[in-house]
Amino acid sequence: MKLPRSEQETIVIFDVEVGKWHIDTTYPPHVRKYTPAMGEIEEKTQDRLAGWISDEFSGSFMTRKRKTLTDEQRQHVGEQLRKAREL
Repeated sequence: MKLPRSEQETIVIFDVEVGKWHIDTTYPPHVRKYTPAMGEIEEKTQDRLAGWISDEFSGSFMTRKRKTLTDEQRQHVGEQLRKAREL
C-alpha cells in the first residue's frame, strides 16, 4: 500500500546517550538510500524503514544534491561573501 505524498516523511534523530543516529522514514527514495547504511533495523517494509544507522555510515542526511561549482563560480561566491562581511 503506497502512502499518499502528504503522509510521507523522514525523521532523523541523534541520540546523545547512545551516540548514534536513528532514522524513521516512509519516503520511498530515503528507504532505498538508507537501507544499506542501517546497522540495527527495527522495522523494514516496502513503505517504511526504522532503525539505527551503523557506525560505518559516512554519508549525509542532505535531501538536495550539492551544486558543483567551477573555479570561477567559487571565486565569485567568495568575493560576494567577503563584501557582505565588510558591511
